[in-house]
Amino acid sequence: MPALLVLLAPATFVVAALLAMRDAAGHGRASWPAIRAASALSLLLALGAFALALTRGPLSAALVGRHGIDLSVRLDALSASLFLLVSFIGVIVLRYSRNYLDGDPRRGMFLGELCLTLAAVMTLVLSGNLALLAAAWIATSLALHRLLLFYPERAAAVRAARRKFIVARTGDVCLLGAFALLGWTCRSADLVTVLAQVHALPHAGPAVSAAAVLLVLAAALKSAQFPAHGWLPDIIDTPTPVSALLHAGIINGGGFLAIRFAEVLVAVPAAMHLLAAIGAITAVYGSLVMLTQTSIKAALAWSTIAQMGLMLLECGLGAFPLALLHLLAHSFYKAHGFLASGTAVDAVARRRAAAPAAGGPARALGPVLAIVLYLALRPLLDRIDAEPAAIRALGLLVAIGVGMLLARATPAKQPAANLARGLMLATVAMLAYAALHAVTGAALAGTVPGAPVANWVTWAILVPTLIAFAAIALMQLWPERLQARPRWRAAYVHLSHGLYVDALLWRPFDHSPTPRNAPSAEATR
Repeated sequence: MPALLVLLAPATFVVAALLAMRDAAGHGRASWPAIRAASALSLLLALGAFALALTRGPLSAALVGRHGIDLSVRLDALSASLFLLVSFIGVIVLRYSRNYLDGDPRRGMFLGELCLTLAAVMTLVLSGNLALLAAAWIATSLALHRLLLFYPERAAAVRAARRKFIVARTGDVCLLGAFALLGWTCRSADLVTVLAQVHALPHAGPAVSAAAVLLVLAAALKSAQFPAHGWLPDIIDTPTPVSALLHAGIINGGGFLAIRFAEVLVAVPAAMHLLAAIGAITAVYGSLVMLTQTSIKAALAWSTIAQMGLMLLECGLGAFPLALLHLLAHSFYKAHGFLASGTAVDAVARRRAAAPAAGGPARALGPVLAIVLYLALRPLLDRIDAEPAAIRALGLLVAIGVGMLLARATPAKQPAANLARGLMLATVAMLAYAALHAVTGAALAGTVPGAPVANWVTWAILVPTLIAFAAIALMQLWPERLQARPRWRAAYVHLSHGLYVDALLWRPFDHSPTPRNAPSAEATR
């Protein structure tokens, strides 16, 4: 399959969008079949591109252009896997949206704007040159802005859209500045040429160093990193399909940018440290605030902030294959989480009724056993996938997460049998983690550089992050002890409002603020 054929996917989505927008109510005979055809074609092309990238390695193709500024495609494991991800989730979100907005007089317009957004995201991940990538980056943000304002009477959604617009335009300036510096240094806008020339440089000059820092800032702003995260929790007032598509696809743009330009970032250690620091702070901050949220969608939003921070921390440590694996897993999980948010309360209630938590000190047994199990399996995991020391240490986060599941697997009834089953599943999970990391690393070989050697700055960022996540795990194991403390109850109130960081940051821009805890229109649907 010629690589340029993949551009038919965004092109057909644009055609389907135009047809759907002409049929604003969504009752016409042509609009939905066109959307279904575009969805099916994009999924088939994504499967073909994925197979092609795996069997033939990285490919580039371009139409006629000058100095790398043309309609070009870059097909490798990164772009093909994200193309497949966006196509698959796009099919589900579009079908969900058709039923979700049944009876809405503007359903066709909404479906059309969703199609335009999908076309922009697909073009972004497939871009083979700086100019096309920048155009798709901006188009994705503008298309999302229209979706956020689909119900302009919802004050919180309008506020989120206004904040997102300011953050996005700031990120656009950073991205364009980085691309201008890279294009000027390499005398080309072709992606492969730019990355190869940066890799060949004996040392990064001022232009490349500045470009790397600007790329870090653009990635952080795209993925709602601290302190420019305040707009993301407010999108719960937008239609659920928008939340699902944003959290499962668009918000990953920062991670995609960091992985795509890994050669540039690795050439500038200071940029890697900055990225890791931003990600670590955001991951810990988002995790703490998430614990205090009572709304399902608000908790999912703060979870996304924390997960994006963790993914950028992985990029900052040079664990680019792990970041891609994290990106894919988080996208599927978060799309399901938002689309199933209407039944989440009942599901949680059923799980708690089926497996009551252990009491007292037994709750800590799960995390302790998981960490011991991870350390015991480390020699075997190294045989599956040899990792640098910093990335091995990052794997302790997986052990902590598995340990939280083990804590729930030791209820008062049949604790030994449940614990044994939990340990077996934990072993399988850790082996699967190493195997998937190895497979992803092999697929990205030749696309991203290896992880740099960790120095004292790396450990100064990583060690406090691991300690913080261990403390957060303990907070979840003994919530009743914390609630009995007056200081925690006071801190809980402040954390539930995000420590007022976004309120202070956005005070000059919010002329008519809406109370964050006011009932949302989405919640009453």
